[in-house]
Formats: sequence, structure tokens, C-alpha cells
Amino acid sequence: MLATGLFTARMTFILLHSNYYFSHPLEILYLWQGGLSGIGGFAGALVGLGIYSKAKGESFATHADALAIPSAIIAASCWLGCWMDGCAYGIPLERQFPLLTGIDMFDSEILRWPTQASGAIFSLLSVGALVIIKDRLPQGVLGMISLSSIALGIFGVSFFRSDPSLLIAGFRLDTLAALGLALLGIGGILIYIRES
Repeated sequence: MLATGLFTARMTFILLHSNYYFSHPLEILYLWQGGLSGIGGFAGALVGLGIYSKAKGESFATHADALAIPSAIIAASCWLGCWMDGCAYGIPLERQFPLLTGIDMFDSEILRWPTQASGAIFSLLSVGALVIIKDRLPQGVLGMISLSSIALGIFGVSFFRSDPSLLIAGFRLDTLAALGLALLGIGGILIYIRES
């Protein structure tokens, strides 16, 4: 999951910024300069889990359940990393938001919607909810709830983001991708509940 997630996160970022990277191909290898797509990494990790489960002949649902809480913790960590680095920054505000204000990668003095903090708080609340319900669900459901929760967090926060993004039909690409992953997770919940 880690290998496919990191590879897909980097490749997605490169494809989204292909004009630059195709004219500077050596910089594709400059991982220390940053450049990962969160949604690309998320999708890649799911693919990696599927490949691992298939190769080992083991249950995808069992592994998804085992990784549900750690995945939500990683999502919170990613949002906190974005907050510290100023990526995934929010829309400008006319006055300060109570308690938290988001920062951008330019360290500007502009007040911003705290997208990074919102994503981290939502993810940490998801961790708490997953811990509470983890022993009460049929196999596979916890993993699919975690998938849906992470994706819905990305989806919700995306409407308040101001960082540049490719738009499709007026929507950010990460908004549409997160919606697709959330629907995949909700579909998985329904399938695993029906099978139990």
C-alpha cells in the first residue's frame, strides 16, 4: 500500500503538472521538493491493498478492517502536514475565523479558511468514531466506513480550498475523485452488510 500509494501520489501530481515536468523531466526524481497528490496516493493505496490481498489469496475485507483506524490517523497526519507546509490552503476570508486560520505556501498575511485544520479535525473525529464502533460491525464494513469517511472529509473540505487545481465542469478534480471514492466506500458498506 505504501509503495503504490507513494508512486501513484507522485505520478498523479506529475500528470496534473505535466506542462512543467515534461519540460523539466529530471525534476520528476526530485522528491525532496515535494509534489504529491493526496487523492492519488489514497487511490493508489487502495489498489496496493487489492494487489496484496489477491497475491496472498487473503481477504480484502480483513485487511481493510485492520487498516481502517491507521488509515484515518494517516489522513489526519496528512492534513496536519498540509497545515504546517501551507498546501491545500483555503479561500480568503474578510475576518479571522474563530480559533484557527489557514496558511498558504507563500506565508502571506491573508486570512484564509482553515481547510487543513478542518480536514485534520474531521479525520481525528473519524478515528474516535472508528475506535468506538470497531467491534460491532460485520467484516469489511469498518474498512469501508474508513474509506468513506476519509473521502467525504476530502470532498467537504475541497469546497473551501483556494489552491490551484484542474477543473472539470467547474469542479476541482479532487472534489470529483473524492466523491467517487466515497461512493465506492458506501457501495462497499452496502455489499458487506448484505453479505453478513
